[in-house]
Amino acid sequence: MTKRQAKHIFEKYNPQSAVIRCPNGRTSVRKMLDIYAKAAVNLYGIIPLKDFVEIFNSHNTEQTDADEVVTLLLPGIIKNIQKPQGGFYCFYKDCIVHYWAVNNFDLGDFWLREQRDKPRFIPKKSEFTQYEDEYYEDEVQEELWDKVLEFILQEWPKTEIFRLYEELKFISQFSGRLDFNDLFEKYNLVFSTKKHAQQFFDLINNAHNNTRMWNNKGHSPNEMMEMRKKQYKEIVRHITIQKHKNIGVNEPCPCGSGKKHKKCCRLVKEVRTAQLHWSECTLFYETWYGLMGFVNEKKKNLPVQIQPIYPNPVSDELMYKVREAFWKNPVLINDYISSASLPKSKIELLQSWRDHHIKGMFFLMEYTPEYAVLMGSDKKKGDILYGIKGISRSIADTVQRDLPVQLETVLLPFKDKIIYDGFLSSMQLSFGKNIREAFFEMYQKAMENGIITCLGGG
Repeated sequence: MTKRQAKHIFEKYNPQSAVIRCPNGRTSVRKMLDIYAKAAVNLYGIIPLKDFVEIFNSHNTEQTDADEVVTLLLPGIIKNIQKPQGGFYCFYKDCIVHYWAVNNFDLGDFWLREQRDKPRFIPKKSEFTQYEDEYYEDEVQEELWDKVLEFILQEWPKTEIFRLYEELKFISQFSGRLDFNDLFEKYNLVFSTKKHAQQFFDLINNAHNNTRMWNNKGHSPNEMMEMRKKQYKEIVRHITIQKHKNIGVNEPCPCGSGKKHKKCCRLVKEVRTAQLHWSECTLFYETWYGLMGFVNEKKKNLPVQIQPIYPNPVSDELMYKVREAFWKNPVLINDYISSASLPKSKIELLQSWRDHHIKGMFFLMEYTPEYAVLMGSDKKKGDILYGIKGISRSIADTVQRDLPVQLETVLLPFKDKIIYDGFLSSMQLSFGKNIREAFFEMYQKAMENGIITCLGGG
């Protein structure tokens, strides 16, 4: 958008001809509306006048409407736009929009599209008005980003620390993504140790997932996830229920190796040794769904019955809610075993899950014809490798993304193998060349201790 186009749009929605003096007795309301307008655009980026009026009226005894908001705020907008900083907000398409959009109103349209159909975060008046300060953050967000800053100060003391820090926050908060490969190249960042690399990603992930974002109408990704879980919808940003994709044999392999699919992960799929045999797959799911059915009845998570059959008619999205309730209290397995009439093979399998599961964050590093290799941390914070079998299909066929991939899952023993509990939570991070090289150095070092392919009790 050119400056001339932006100026024309500004004048269309903020016309000088509509400016009038503040009506008698409404000066105090104008001052409060100005505070609310600044707070709203700092928290949401853009807000329809209708929503703005509802928030203001719910917080204040003095009531207003959209027409009065325009009347009272327009003179200040016209006056401030002429100052060097250009003001704090303006009107656009029956909305109040952040001043960043003044030179490119396409941003306002983008924010509206991103916010569509999402619930709005509306704090109490005492907190809402604090967002008048564009640098205000709630305690959780501030604490987590302070930890990121502390890491930067220690790891890269000679770089432009605060500029890097602000750019990281900007990417997280206003784009809603954690794609900072360009920053690593721009500032020529290299981790001093492999452990520090993982520490950084843990810190930045935690900060990002607790950051209030314009794309989410002020909600953090964690809050959005919790709301979607309650509504039994697919969980986004954190949880990706992977769907199978057909890749042409001559297309580039989705693992990012640079090879054609037929000469890479397709070979893993064809030999079918990186996944359970169909009889083992059936045993796993019948045992797992039986356990999920018991947990559902006990915790009343879903208004449906989960039968121990495979395939199961209950969707993965609904099953995930029960799965989360179970892993908060895995000793429920004891109650299930004592209350159900199960064969010895299933009892032993359930007991091994109870005693030897590993719940955590891992990096998917490599595919082999026998298993996928995940890198995690042991109790001493060292890197450790696990060879993981897929269940109904290989993990290579399930994930289909450039390696490495950060995953959250629960590893389970299955006889003399390691599998996972059916859910892979794929973190939407992409890694640049320098970061990938650091991870693969960690991987090669961990390889010296071998790959674990069986968990105790398996």
